[in-house]
This record gives sequence, structure tokens and C-alpha cells, in this order.
Amino acid sequence: MNFVPGKNKYFLPVLALTLAAGLFAFRSAGATISTLRGAAWYGSQYKYVYFDCLDDITGDRLDVTGNITTPPGFRFYTTPCTSIVHHSAILTNNNLTGDAWNSVLGYISLDGTATPPDGGASINSICPTTCNPSNDCWACYNPADQKIYGWGRVDASGEWIKFNSATTTPVKNQGWDYLGNSVLPGHNIQPGDFVGDASSNLGYLSFNCESELGGAGNCGLRDYKVYISNLQIGHLSAPNWGFLEACSGGALKAVLKWDLRSGEQDGYEVVVNDSPSFATSSGDYLCWSGVKTPAVASQYIIPNTDPNCQALDYNSNYYWWVRLYDLIDGEYVPTEWYKFGGVDGHNGLTDGQTDGNPDNNIQTFSTYLHEFTSPFFTWTPYDILVATSTEFEALTGSRYFSSATPALPQSCFGNNCRFLWSTNDPLAIISNPTGATTSMTFFSATGTTVSLRLTDPDDYVCTMSTVIRINYGLPIWREVKAE
Repeated sequence: MNFVPGKNKYFLPVLALTLAAGLFAFRSAGATISTLRGAAWYGSQYKYVYFDCLDDITGDRLDVTGNITTPPGFRFYTTPCTSIVHHSAILTNNNLTGDAWNSVLGYISLDGTATPPDGGASINSICPTTCNPSNDCWACYNPADQKIYGWGRVDASGEWIKFNSATTTPVKNQGWDYLGNSVLPGHNIQPGDFVGDASSNLGYLSFNCESELGGAGNCGLRDYKVYISNLQIGHLSAPNWGFLEACSGGALKAVLKWDLRSGEQDGYEVVVNDSPSFATSSGDYLCWSGVKTPAVASQYIIPNTDPNCQALDYNSNYYWWVRLYDLIDGEYVPTEWYKFGGVDGHNGLTDGQTDGNPDNNIQTFSTYLHEFTSPFFTWTPYDILVATSTEFEALTGSRYFSSATPALPQSCFGNNCRFLWSTNDPLAIISNPTGATTSMTFFSATGTTVSLRLTDPDDYVCTMSTVIRINYGLPIWREVKAE
């Protein structure tokens, strides 16, 4: 049994709850709440707890063996969410809302009106607003540590379920950084998936078969998990173009990257501009990717060959936006637009400034002032011998760039270029390591790397390295007359 719908998805637009009436209204898939799907395991007595009626295997699903107790009878398919209707989600203020459902216990409220056993004392500092009986003492998500805090409650019996139990594996949601920050190390937990156990007098409620049995996993016996189903971005970073890349690939380039928080991506669309204004219809942009579908890329590189994408300029600051597309019932449905540096407390969006933020504006990335240095050196004699002096010279061929002529190389002179020589031979002697010319003496007959680090007045640095062969000198032969 697998509760992951994969690409055969139901078209379930994201949910907005009308709390006063207790009714759900549907809105577009681009909304920012997180739709909860899948099932948790409540032990052999109660079995599965479903977080959305679209996933219910019992109840309306009369085509499933065991749902009709009269043997053998006529079985037929009933559309899910027909007589038993329940959904659940994480709202933009990080409170959980809606109901889960179990075939024995009935509905389990995530945002009820009764005060939990501890009066909310254990979660006052976690929930986004002051704890009150209406919802904040109930279940809520903290994006800082990715944990679910608070309580759920079985409607019929009044049994309380505590999500942040100190005696179980914490109920946590895997964020975008699953490679470096796994909520369950050693297991393949994907972004948007939950792990851990809630606790109650009825037993533990496991959110993922991988974390069942204290993390040992039990997916071979039963395959289940609770997860965020709708497509969301969890992290943006730019320009992802450091000194090494600028030295080898030119300074005017940017790699705009994004990471998923949840869902499955089937396409993307990127807009870049040199001002905060955003519009694709009027052409008020520097670069527009167009809608790329199908596409599962996680980055967009400028410059490129897209017809609506201009090249970047030196010493400029750029804004960018991205939205993703999800293929649902044969239709590509877009997410909301995510702005680099934007504030989105709901999904814990974390932006990565990889350029050091030189303009002090977190909503932009910046290009370099000019191209990087171009180091070059020669040496004499060309055939280098052990224990002899070799002259290295860099002034003639090395070049630097300036803001006045950002793409035009200029010859090094004065203090415009700073030199630093090095070698991987620890026994070598370098007479003038910071000069434009230097002499080196090597004492090992082997392939030796010599490097020149060239720095310009703006502290842009590139390095040239060359492997040279050090040889022993030939012996001196003399003829000696035999006596």
C-alpha cells in the first residue's frame, strides 16, 4: 500500500478554511498554504489515520476489500470525499487546520476550540501569536526547527494527541536542505515529507514508515507517510558565480538556483529585471525565460539563447522571480511567484546571497565591476635543472581590468597588479615571492606545479598554474689517459 499519488494526481487546489463555519473553500494551486496528504499509522488497533479524504482507503472506498462486511457482495467504486469529507493544511501563519480521519476513532481535529491539557503552556513561544483556545494552543508548525508543536484531538472521545512529545522521535517536516540537514539521517526523506511520532493514551501516531520503530523503519510491512503535496519553493540563491567561475568563464554570468520545499516540479518560469518592477505582459523586464514545460531544472543561467533575455551588465544589481509548474490532470498549473529576497514566513523561504550582498539589498544579486585578472608567466631556461636558478617573469603577459574599461585588458604596471608566486615543492627556494619577476631553485627531480596569483586594485584574483619538469643535470665527462 503506497499513499504517494505520484504523477497520477487528483486536481486538489490548495485549501482555504473558513474557520467560523468550519467549511473549506477551494482556491488556485498557487496559494501559499501547505496541503497535507497521506496517512499516519496509529498501531494495529486503529491502523491508518488519513489527512485528506482523497487518500482514504476506508470509508467511501467501497471498491476496497474489507470495506463491505457482508460477504461476498457487489462492490463498486465511490468517489472519494463523497460522504466522508475532511482535509488538512498548514496555514500561512503556520497553524495547522482541518481534520484527519480514522475509521475507528472518526475525525481528529487539528484546530479545535477546546483548551489542551497544558493550556498551551508548552507551545507559547512556538506558535506565531499569543496562545488562545481558538486555535493557537493547537497544532502549529515552526519553520525554524521544522517541528510540529501542540495538540490534536479525537472529536468523539476527546482523546488528546501531542505532536511535540519528549518521549518520541519528533514530528518534523523535511526542508529543502535534505542533503545536508536530514530530519532522519540514514533514510531517504524527501522535501515535504514528515517523520516522527505523536503520542497519546491510545499509543503512538507514526507519520512515516521510515521513522517507525524509533527510526529503524518498517516500510517493508506497510508503506505510508504524511507529506505536503502542493508544489512550493524552499530556497533561492544567486548569483552562484564566484571568483573561480569568473576567472574561467567570464565575470558577466549568473546562475539562479531554487530548491523545492515540497511537491513535484514539471516546469518553471523566470523573470529578471534591473528594477523592482515586475511584469511579463508589458515587456518590463531584462530577461524572461518564457514558460519552460516540461522541465525539471533547478537553475536558470544568464546569458542564454532565450529570445527575451538580454545580457547582464557590469556593476549592476538585479531582481529576479521564479514560479514553478505542476502537471495536474494534463494541465500545467503554476505556483505563486517567488521573489528573491522576499519574505515568506509560511514556507520558511531562505534566500542565499552568494555575492556577499555588496549593495546591502537582500532582494538583488550584483554583477562584478569588471572582468578578472589574466595572469601569465614564462621562465628561462626552459629546461629546468635541479639545484639551479630559474627566472620567472609575469609582467609582460599578465593583464588586469578596471571599471573604466571593464572588458578591455590592460597591461600591469605600478601597483595595479599584485603578484604572489608559489610552488608545491616544499624544498624550493623563491627569491622574490611577491615580485613581477622572481627566481626559483628546485631540489627535486619531478613534475612540479608553479602558480602565480594575480590580484587587481579591486581585489579580484585569478591564478595561473603550470606543471614543469625538473631534471637532473647531465654528468660531466672527461677523458683520462690510462697510465
